[in-house]
Amino acid sequence: MTTQQISRAELSEQVAAHIRDIVGKELTELIRTNIAEAVDPLRKQVTNWGEKLVAGAAAHAPQAREAGLSFARCVRATAAAKYNGSGPEGAIQILKQWGDHDLAQEWEGARQKALAAGDATAGGFLVPTTFSQDLINALRAKAVMRKLGVATIPLATGTLSLPKITAGANASYIGERTSAAKSEQSTGHVTLSFKKLAVFTPISNSLLRYSSPGADMIVRNDLVAAAQVKEDAAFIRGDGMDGSPKGAYYWAPAAQRVACNTSVSLQNTASDLGKLMQKLMESNIPMGKPCWIMAPRTVNFLATLVTSAGSFIYKDELARGTLWSYPVAFTTGVPTNLNYTGNGTNDESEIYFIDIEQALIGEALSLVVTASTEAAYPDGTTIIPAFTRDETVVLAIAEHDFVMRYDEAVAILVGVDWAPGSV
Repeated sequence: MTTQQISRAELSEQVAAHIRDIVGKELTELIRTNIAEAVDPLRKQVTNWGEKLVAGAAAHAPQAREAGLSFARCVRATAAAKYNGSGPEGAIQILKQWGDHDLAQEWEGARQKALAAGDATAGGFLVPTTFSQDLINALRAKAVMRKLGVATIPLATGTLSLPKITAGANASYIGERTSAAKSEQSTGHVTLSFKKLAVFTPISNSLLRYSSPGADMIVRNDLVAAAQVKEDAAFIRGDGMDGSPKGAYYWAPAAQRVACNTSVSLQNTASDLGKLMQKLMESNIPMGKPCWIMAPRTVNFLATLVTSAGSFIYKDELARGTLWSYPVAFTTGVPTNLNYTGNGTNDESEIYFIDIEQALIGEALSLVVTASTEAAYPDGTTIIPAFTRDETVVLAIAEHDFVMRYDEAVAILVGVDWAPGSV
């Protein structure tokens, strides 16, 4: 056997045997015992260090939370800090006291970066992007455009200009020795720019004193519900004035608005829906992801339509979330108090058929949150001062915009007075 072929264990055993031959068995055992006594405390110390490191890592590891609850917890910490008379550092300390070390650590890191970049926000706390997106994820399950899958892009600087198609290219057959006709797409630009959506919610000061997941859920649900109602109304029917986004109704050309039949019947209902599909098809829309958007009353009408034999026509399909195989969503953002026909009843609505792939939402990367114990807020027709109710009012400001990159990708049925029992 060569030297290279001798294993470490074999070599160790050979060396140990030589040591025993030289110093004797008793001295060898004494050396071994002394080494063990010296090494054992070090081994225990290293083990303790390892356990502490593992425990520390576990304490600061991200916790699994439902969408929106991380943001809501930071909102409550913000309100509690304001109630205690402290700033963002106070909110971070409160998160640590509640045991949310992962949230505190992320917020602390984001805050240091923002301060280093000179991007501190006066009058409010700049919530880290991760937490802001956490609220957006919760909103995505509620707000109709987001739920249908409208693409979202970040607006890092507040504005973004994008190319849009205003007319398609032409094509022609050519004969021998003839030139092809000029064929070009007509293009333009559409600009996304920040529109501020202010969402507020009053929080009982009693809820600010405790680390309660139930309180986080209340705050999350209140913020999401308020944001969803306002966003739906803006993205569908906002006129683009007074700082609001321009909604789908105002992006659609006049030629894409179709009048509903004044006589309600099974045949006319199907015919009216077909008109919207035809509008998009004749406009050479890619039809990447066409979707229906309508008022709850309209969905209920379609779900209760029956044949002369008493069989439901659309009920089962609507229960699956589609109509004529295309996704359908309903929202109170589609009004039911319009008057297209001039009959004076103000009970008409609209149905939207939109290729969602041609729509776009521009989103700010972060939200700004501020809180006040002195503010007042409207409760119906009454203005309620937070101080008298022992509440802290939290204001969250989101910045976004909505555009259509192809105007003809929206078709609207107007003058819809369908309601259960009208057939």
